[in-house]
Formats: sequence, C-alpha cells, structure tokens
Amino acid sequence: MKLYLFAFGKLKNPGLRDAADYYKKILRPWADLQEVELKPIPVPDKSPATRAQIQEKESVLLLEKLSGVVSPRGRILLLDETGKASPTSEWANHVRSWESESVPEVAFCIGSSLGFARSVRERARGAFSFGPQTLSHELARVVLFEQLYRSWSVVRGHPYHNEG
Repeated sequence: MKLYLFAFGKLKNPGLRDAADYYKKILRPWADLQEVELKPIPVPDKSPATRAQIQEKESVLLLEKLSGVVSPRGRILLLDETGKASPTSEWANHVRSWESESVPEVAFCIGSSLGFARSVRERARGAFSFGPQTLSHELARVVLFEQLYRSWSVVRGHPYHNEG
C-alpha cells in the first residue's frame, strides 16, 4: 500500500525532521510513505473574504496534486480539528480494512493555517483529529507518522504497542 502525506508548509525543525524520517524508515517494511509539501499562500490580512479566497486557491492546488496520485479506489483523509479522535485500536482497524479491501493508496492531508475548503472536505473519505488541543503542523506530521507505525505494528503483531 502506498501512503501519502500532503502538507502545506515544510518540516523545518531539525529534531522533528529526524523523528519524521525515523518513523517513515521503520514503517517502510509495511507501507511506503511519501511526503508532498505544498507551499501555503501568504495571508496578507485577516478579513474573511481574503481568507476564503486563499482557502479556495489552496484547495485547487491540493485537489490537483491529489488527483495525480489517488485513484478512485484510494482514500483521502484529512487531519483536522473537526475530525474524529480515535484510539490506536481504531487506527489499526482502518489499516486492516484498507488492506482487506486492497486500497491502493491512502493520502493524509494537513491543511494550511486556514484549514480546508468545502471542496476538499467533500472529496475526503473522513477526517481525523489528535484531540482537542492544537498542534503545530510540524508536530502533527510526526504524530501522524508515529501513529501509522504504531497501527501497522498492532496489525502485524509487533511488540511496539502495549495496550491495557
């Protein structure tokens, strides 16, 4: 299975970059994970009209990139504050489901500071949250990679995850 992360902005923090690369490396025997970094559009002012215009432009860019790699049988999932926070066991159940359905690719998306436009939300098959707190986009990326590794380790019976 091919995994993608589409994220607005670069992962610049050296420590977080190292952590992200570590989880990508140890996940590799089970799933290939590719990062696609998109350049966020600068927000010149905080007016709702400006923010909506920028959000729409970013959605066009994101959907264009997604259409190039996600097939009709693939999944697009958003990491979003309005998404569902789930325990690791539920993440592992998603992995099992994707594998049993032979889903060819799963694309996780981290939006810019403006979030996602309706057009992206309508195309997505779901949204996940890491809880009610706000995480930086860089930290959310590392948390996602760790959670993906943890989920696959549960599915494969690897001792990384201890529950209960």
